[in-house]
Amino acid sequence: MDRHAWLDQVVEETLEPDLPICDPHHHLWDYPESRYLLDELLEDTNSGHNVVST
Repeated sequence: MDRHAWLDQVVEETLEPDLPICDPHHHLWDYPESRYLLDELLEDTNSGHNVVST
């Protein structure tokens, strides 16, 4: 099962969508079997939470 399919098994509710969040730490990687780069980061930061800075 790929990472996207595995993560899509559960959708968590955004508990406080108006709460401003600064997410200061990220790990980016690009491996043949898995990647987490800007596209994936933007998908996560635009998933219902109020991420105002990273």
